[in-house]
Amino acid sequence: MKKILFIAMLCFFASATFAQGLGLGARISYQSEGMVGDEAEYFSDEAVSSGYALGADVLYHFSEKLALRTGVDFMAHIYSWTEGSGKNELDHGYLLMYLNAPVLARFNFTRGFFAEAGLDVNFNVVSKTYSEDLIGDDLNWDDIENWNTFQMGLSAGFGYTMWFGLEFSCRTTYGLLEPAENSDFRPLRFQIDISYWFIK
Repeated sequence: MKKILFIAMLCFFASATFAQGLGLGARISYQSEGMVGDEAEYFSDEAVSSGYALGADVLYHFSEKLALRTGVDFMAHIYSWTEGSGKNELDHGYLLMYLNAPVLARFNFTRGFFAEAGLDVNFNVVSKTYSEDLIGDDLNWDDIENWNTFQMGLSAGFGYTMWFGLEFSCRTTYGLLEPAENSDFRPLRFQIDISYWFIK
């Protein structure tokens, strides 16, 4: 797993170094994700996650209208829900962390406004489940044994880039692969991005 992550990072920085006409930037995201499908209700009692991502972006310019956006970011999601009521109320949840690499074609409609679509490739680095201790307030943590390392989704969105480099965008991603072994559900994620392009 460490070798795969190292190779991915090496390829990213090598391409950013040698390619021409690049934009370089940083991005922070707020994300909300839920599971859809026949078995979605068994995953987390129909809970929806809250998550954040932080990373770097590269924009390959092919023309004034067309570009390819890629990069690397670290993404964390927490699914949480409560079972029972009163004194029998217990908290449960999942903690999922990914190294994420979007590969998105970007089309510029006018100066500033754009739409983009492509693939969202994820490598899972942490997958844990937790539950509240019956006696105290401590949480019991366990690994999710059947969570898949490699995941991929179809992503599309739109946004606006201001003249000095600040960018606002939103994107929806639907999982193309099952996140867990022998499961019948897929992640559906909505995210809002704030980026800054140091080089456009």
